[in-house]
Amino acid sequence: MSRIAWVAAAVVTAALIGSPASAQSPPQSCAKRADIIRHLSGQFQEAPVAIGLSDNGSLLEILATTDGKTWTLLFSMPTGVSCLMATGQDWQALPRLAEYGPPA
Repeated sequence: MSRIAWVAAAVVTAALIGSPASAQSPPQSCAKRADIIRHLSGQFQEAPVAIGLSDNGSLLEILATTDGKTWTLLFSMPTGVSCLMATGQDWQALPRLAEYGPPA
């Protein structure tokens, strides 16, 4: 099972425990942001390392371990629903480059 599938299954299971009525809905890799953050922090020791706001008001986050061994891309919508978009290994932060533009 891929890491994203495993994380998604764990998040959905946690959400279903608190909401028996939703047990009839198909599994998804989306849940409340707080639940996903809590799971990624507890299970993988991942924390936000990069964040951005999209034009439609959604939040895009990268969570990673302090050594960059694992990372997760999380997309949070203004409705409060967050979805796992990708997971991977070997996250590397790049230094911020100078702004592009004509020489001064």
